[in-house]
Amino acid sequence: MVTILRDPEIADKLVYVMKEDGRRVGGITAKLTGDGDLLITALDSEQELYYDGLVRSVLAYANMRGIDRAIFDITDERQLYRLKGFGFITDDSKVLPSISAFFAQECPSDRK
Repeated sequence: MVTILRDPEIADKLVYVMKEDGRRVGGITAKLTGDGDLLITALDSEQELYYDGLVRSVLAYANMRGIDRAIFDITDERQLYRLKGFGFITDDSKVLPSISAFFAQECPSDRK
């Protein structure tokens, strides 16, 4: 079973760790900017498909706290490619302008 949990030990930034059978398989780090945006600063995982769950976890946390914009401070080209594929960013921007609008969209797997 894969679980994604917020690390409560870290207070100055938001860190989620993904574990499978007690073993760390991924993580994501973010922080709030002075403008009230979520800045995602690090993303790693054994499997690129886990990026979706990691990013959605941190976005959901931010959304529940009224934060509606996310900025991806990611430079790794493979990670950017996957983030684009999951619909978090576009070719033109590393900004998700509305987290709430993102979650209001129909899931790609639900489309007919």
